[in-house]
Amino acid sequence: MAPSKNAKRATAISLISSIALIVGLLSCPNGADAVPPNKIPHKADISHPKGQSPWPDYGEIPKVNTPEVKAWVKAVNWAKVPKLPIRPVEHLGDPPECKGEHKGECWWTCDMCVAPDDVVDCPGKNTWGLTFDDGPQTGVTEDLFKLLHEKNVTATFFVTGMKSSKGPWLLQDTIDRGHHLASHTWSHSGLTTLTNEQIVAELMWTQKYIFDHTGYKVKYFRPPYGDIDNRVRGIARELGFKTVIWSNDWDTQDWQLEENSITPKEVIRIFKNDLDELPTRKKGVITLEHDGDQKMAHMARTLLEMGIKKGLKPMNIAQCMGDKVGYLQVPAPAPVPGKTPPKPAQQPHQDPASSAAADPSTGDKMDTTLGTLPAGDVSKQSAGIASSALSLTGLSAVCWALVTVVTSLIL
Repeated sequence: MAPSKNAKRATAISLISSIALIVGLLSCPNGADAVPPNKIPHKADISHPKGQSPWPDYGEIPKVNTPEVKAWVKAVNWAKVPKLPIRPVEHLGDPPECKGEHKGECWWTCDMCVAPDDVVDCPGKNTWGLTFDDGPQTGVTEDLFKLLHEKNVTATFFVTGMKSSKGPWLLQDTIDRGHHLASHTWSHSGLTTLTNEQIVAELMWTQKYIFDHTGYKVKYFRPPYGDIDNRVRGIARELGFKTVIWSNDWDTQDWQLEENSITPKEVIRIFKNDLDELPTRKKGVITLEHDGDQKMAHMARTLLEMGIKKGLKPMNIAQCMGDKVGYLQVPAPAPVPGKTPPKPAQQPHQDPASSAAADPSTGDKMDTTLGTLPAGDVSKQSAGIASSALSLTGLSAVCWALVTVVTSLIL
């Protein structure tokens, strides 16, 4: 008996639906693709890009004999770096002791000397550069995110490379929440105690780690302990960094809470004394706080509320400096389905090491440049990333809904 027209029609529909199902399964974004592309698992990162050296060890000053460091060092114009002594220290990595005279060296640690291009205060009166050092710290940095969201303010997080390797997902989370990332070196060592090559390695490995995990190339850096002189400044400038210290006497001393060498009442008293001097200040302030443990996070709430009550306007360093990009390089916005992708804006800066770096496996120069977002504040850039993520999520949902319909037709 010949098949009926209905049977033939059903067979054709089933065949077409099967083909559509296979195509849909191959082309629909999966769950991992439906989130921002830089999201990574919540675990420590001990990996490294293929063909490149491993990340420096946790708590260790980075090695200087790797191909990457050699390329970065080669890109520096050493004629512009003053020849100053390496400061002696009993234990490598600690801040140095002040001995002798240091004329012409502008050594902040011993003379509180700042260079004209050091960022020390926010220019606008009552503006407050809110900064947190030494993170990210899992379980603590997230609590600060909640606090800052509650108060509707942003901050700059000066992160170390070694801490970032323990919580790399927090780097992208910082950006997604509208905050600003900056460098605090890899191992948190006193920079004036290191060789030129070690200083380059400290700065560039941290910048590279943040860049590889977020697509953002940091511009601002804060020397650990504020330990900087004209030699360190010269190297940092050559690598494209801008130095940030903090306003004189506006170190909250919260770092001593972790060591139990100061009480919360003493920290509050120190900050209150600073706030009492606000009417005499012509400029704003930059404070020094940390996200090392829960004591610091709890204190951050108290200090933030005290400062706002006194009329301070908290913001991240890029905002307080009127820097609408805040980075040397940012990723191009993700394309929206159905729309023509925007042309990348001109690069605000390409660090000299980018063009000089070579692939260790081939010796060929590596192109590490990315497109940049048009000028806009850091929070708007983060909003663009979140919007792209939602667009991709919506596309995924629609696609998989169609697959479900096709599957029901087959069955």
